[in-house]
Amino acid sequence: MRKFPKTLKLLISLEHLPMTETNLKQIGLDWESMGFPFLRPAVVLDWKTEPLALGHSKLELELILSLRFWEGLYFWILPKQFSESKKNHLTESLRNKLFSQKRKSKPNSIFHQWKKFGNSPLSLVWMNLGYIKLRMELDLESNLFTNALPLSFEGEKKLYFRTGNLKTIHYLFSKKEFKFPYPKFAEVYIKTRDKHSDESLGKVFYTFLGYLLEKSTDEYLLPYWGFELILPESIRKQIPEEIWNLTNSHAPSLWREDHLFEKELEFRTVYPVSTSSLNHLK
Repeated sequence: MRKFPKTLKLLISLEHLPMTETNLKQIGLDWESMGFPFLRPAVVLDWKTEPLALGHSKLELELILSLRFWEGLYFWILPKQFSESKKNHLTESLRNKLFSQKRKSKPNSIFHQWKKFGNSPLSLVWMNLGYIKLRMELDLESNLFTNALPLSFEGEKKLYFRTGNLKTIHYLFSKKEFKFPYPKFAEVYIKTRDKHSDESLGKVFYTFLGYLLEKSTDEYLLPYWGFELILPESIRKQIPEEIWNLTNSHAPSLWREDHLFEKELEFRTVYPVSTSSLNHLK
């Protein structure tokens, strides 16, 4: 009788974590004393931290996972898909646990507010900017909107995705430029009608929901880049992967987007960056 694998070794890591290695190592030691309970049934064999530039750090864990019979069979038939699925699940558990350690309240000092403003994106430069509109059944949390009413069409919501490759993020005193392969980046909107305080209804807009990357396991980088409004996980897991392949791309290839703090699509305008323009990035 064929013997299927009974264990699976995995190596998972999180990079560019917004904390110093000293703080990250202390968190790791606390978890180690408890046996990393949030990763069970996986067992952590070893872990390490590394310091990165600008007060950031990296966490790497070596794990072993005991496989039940059917898991061993699945792993034997489709080893790559099974390993990726388990690795993504454990990475997401690690990321969620790590960021839950962050303090819920932040100091409200003038220095903190100025630092936050300096690290907030002011404009973006996209490559291959495109869009797609979808109608889909979407479960939404009841408290997601305060002044808007999501519209339903035969039980489905209308979503608008602006997608492309992220080339440059401009901040107040600096900019971050990405190199090939540029990260696939998207903004998500939903069709809503304004709801006034007297319960009357107003105009129809596409209301901004949040940002996402092609791989959900990479989205811990968004706060590091200054994007605080990440697409809620309850919605993120319902978004089809096909949005990255079905967009209608425009020419020219470089587009600049300002007014990132607006909430409606109509006010988040983009315009082409020509090679002769003062806004062209060299």
